[in-house]
Order: sequence, then structure tokens, then C-alpha cells
Amino acid sequence: MIAASMVVAEDEFIPPEPEPGFYKALEKCGQKIGLECGESIVKAVLKGHDISKKCCVQLVHKMGRSCHEDLLWYLISQPKIGANATHVFTKGPQVYNSCVSKVGLEF
Repeated sequence: MIAASMVVAEDEFIPPEPEPGFYKALEKCGQKIGLECGESIVKAVLKGHDISKKCCVQLVHKMGRSCHEDLLWYLISQPKIGANATHVFTKGPQVYNSCVSKVGLEF
């Protein structure tokens, strides 16, 4: 699973789906942007790393807000990250909005 590999190591726990089809939808989201930009987005949300214009284009114009929000929900489902839910739900939209400022909504 591309989206899962952005956040967890292979030997880590992947929790049950919050609703049927969630992981399949998340996988499709991850395929839209690829591993490099997916990891960049996760690092921007979790660690405050900069995100390139290229990855912002991928996030805004290929992945979209809905997929980004699903990724945030997945992040907080991870035991190592869940304790930082407030941070994820604060920083996640900031990352998305920053990318919109960089690349605009029009493509």
C-alpha cells in the first residue's frame, strides 16, 4: 500500500479500516502523487519540512483536498502519531493551503 508506506514501516501495525473501502481509496490517492511527493507531504505535516512546488502541484491538482484529509485521518490512526492528532489536524490544512498559495487552484 503506497499510502501506508509513506507513514509506517512494513512491520508496524496497520489498524482496521475505519469504514469499508477506506484503504483502497487511500491507495488510489497515493497512486495519484507517487511515493516521493507522498513522503514529502507527510514530512511537511509531521516535521515541518518544506514541500517543493512540484509536490505542491501533485498535492493540489492530482491528489486534492479530500485525499489529503483522508491521509491525515490515516496518520492519526498510527499509534506513534495518534498522540499528535492536534498537530496533524492543525498542520495538515496549513500544508495544503500553503501549496494552494504556491501553485494556485487553477491548472
